[in-house]
Parts: sequence; C-alpha cells; structure tokens
Amino acid sequence: MAAIRLQAIEKWFGELQVIKGLDLDIKEGEFIVLVGPSGCGKSTLLRILAGLEDATLGSILIDDEDVTDRLPSERGLSMVFQSYALYPHMNIEDNLSFGLKRMKGEEKLSAEEIKSRVDEMARMLGLSDELAKRPKELSGGQRQRVALGRALIKRPKVLLMDEPLSNLDAELRHQMRGEIRRLHEELGCTTIYVTHDQIEAMTLADRIAILDKGELQQHCPPMEAYNNPANDFVKGFLVKHLNDIKETADTLFKS
Repeated sequence: MAAIRLQAIEKWFGELQVIKGLDLDIKEGEFIVLVGPSGCGKSTLLRILAGLEDATLGSILIDDEDVTDRLPSERGLSMVFQSYALYPHMNIEDNLSFGLKRMKGEEKLSAEEIKSRVDEMARMLGLSDELAKRPKELSGGQRQRVALGRALIKRPKVLLMDEPLSNLDAELRHQMRGEIRRLHEELGCTTIYVTHDQIEAMTLADRIAILDKGELQQHCPPMEAYNNPANDFVKGFLVKHLNDIKETADTLFKS
C-alpha cells in the first residue's frame, strides 16, 4: 500500500493543455475513482502516474518519494488496461506467472514461491480449475479476472485500472464490480480506477475525483458529491444523471 500525491500536474500536447495544474492526494489503501466525460483528462492523468506519459509540469510523490522522473518499472505500480492484453499462446497459469518469472536481482522469486502465488491468486479469482486453459477458452469475465490477477500477483504498492470493464456486458460489469471491490477489501492495495460511468464510480469508490476539461471539480466521498455538488458541472454530470436513472427505475418498478 502507498500514499500518493500529485502536485500541480500539467500536461500539454503541443498547444493543447489537457491537464491544468491538478493537485490530488490519495490515502494509503484507498480506492479512488477518477470519473468524468470523455476527453476530461482522466486516462491521461492515470498514464502520467504510471510513467507511461511524462508530465509537462508538476511532480508525483509515492510515499513521499518523488518518482516524477522514474521509469514505470521503478514506481511499484501495476496496471489493468481496457483490453485484456493476455498472451494467447500461453495457458492461464503461464499468463499469471509471466511477470513473476521476469523479476531479477533481489526481487527474483523461487519456482515454489511463484507457484504458491499463482495458486493463491487463482483461488481468490475463482480460476483454480482454468489454469491449464488458454485465454480463448475463457469467458470475457474470466479473461478480465486473469488480467486483474496478473496485475495483483506482483503485490504492487498501487493498482491502476483504466476502464477495465468497458468491454463487458451489463451483467458481467455488475458482477466484476463486486469482485474488484471484494479484492480491494481483502488485499488493501491502494487503487486508482478510471471510468466515465457514474454508477461504477458511486459503487466502487471510497472517494471520487470528478474531472472536467483537465481540472479537478470535486474530490470527496461519493454521497457527499451527490448530496452537495461543488458546482453546476458536478450537479449536471453526476447528480442529474443518477436522478434520471432512479426515476426511470422507479417508473419501471411501478409499471
């Protein structure tokens, strides 16, 4: 687990500024959801934290250490992407263990430790009976579990997730939201999750960070944003949308 501080982060692509002097503090073991409309800068911010993009200005601190100029592999982070990005020619056991087998130096693990971690992760994700299969033999939900397990098996300080459920249907998204929250509570890993889905943000987060046009609009527990929106954007993007869903559900239930 790790605490994170983003200080005065700016990102420019040529003359276009996509992140505008953003400050954000994330507590150790917290589940933060970055939410906002398409193009608001949330995925770019996540990539800056991961080291996949350079910040134009500002600094990134993990446990009070400045990692702004460090390589992604030196930050103690793992990331789950929108696509599963599994190795199709490997079975599930090899997909899960691939990153562990590449560890070097003091981090290098014994074969016994790697097998123990794979078995533990497979059990937690309900994949113990699927380890000999290849990704094409699994359902979409199972493949997403493998992608999640591959990130968690390294026991990272921080888990980053960039819209990991967007390729799943509604029923699987609902199921996987529960799995992700359960794993977070069991492992306690500091988690930063990007989505444009307000329901996902409200149901997963300890706190939500609502972005618009590269600026942080509100950062607080989900129900605080719902009950006390900081401005008209939050009220329109979050509150009105959720109210509309509730009214629709009430109408359908009554009928």
